[in-house]
Amino acid sequence: LSRNGARFQMFAPNQQQMHVMDHMKKQPFSGENRNMMMESARFSHGQGKMQMQDLSVLDVNSFDAVIFPGGHGIIKNLSSFMKDGKDCKLHNDVERVLKDFHHSRKPIGLASMAPVLACRALPSIEVTMGYERDKNTRWGNWPHTNMVQTVKSMGARHNVREPYEAYVDEKNKVVSTPSFMWETDYHYHYIFDGIGNMVKHILRLSTK
Repeated sequence: LSRNGARFQMFAPNQQQMHVMDHMKKQPFSGENRNMMMESARFSHGQGKMQMQDLSVLDVNSFDAVIFPGGHGIIKNLSSFMKDGKDCKLHNDVERVLKDFHHSRKPIGLASMAPVLACRALPSIEVTMGYERDKNTRWGNWPHTNMVQTVKSMGARHNVREPYEAYVDEKNKVVSTPSFMWETDYHYHYIFDGIGNMVKHILRLSTK
């Protein structure tokens, strides 16, 4: 965003996380909990309210576009996907924001698992989450293809794309990129390129 000259504001729900992950052991810490907004503020490098605010105050009239960066928090904290699958409920503010931007014809960016949110809130949109089958290559693999089948069952149209690509639903102004739906040992620059392409399309659509 900053490379393309865009000003931005970050938001997160001011609520507790489902759990705190130990990413070394790939399992939750026992007896520990953290606030989503406080944890997300790590990305703002100490800028506090200048860069991180409560999602409940996000007003569609103040912004040209919105981007949901993805990650497992999508299915744990922003929705009940882990428990309910295609019938999941969305966090109230997440659903409100998605519908407000869509109704206002403003672009929505989705990376990694974030299409799950938009496909649940906005029927018949078009997205990409990468490959539809787990295809191992010399560069990486696609371990989360079950989620692709789920968004299709929600009524979305899925389009296969590489991790360095983005897919644009011009009609609905929704732009998505696979991001970490793809697992790789060291080719992270492909994910960087995919997110960059998503951002460029979001900025293009925001001027229409």
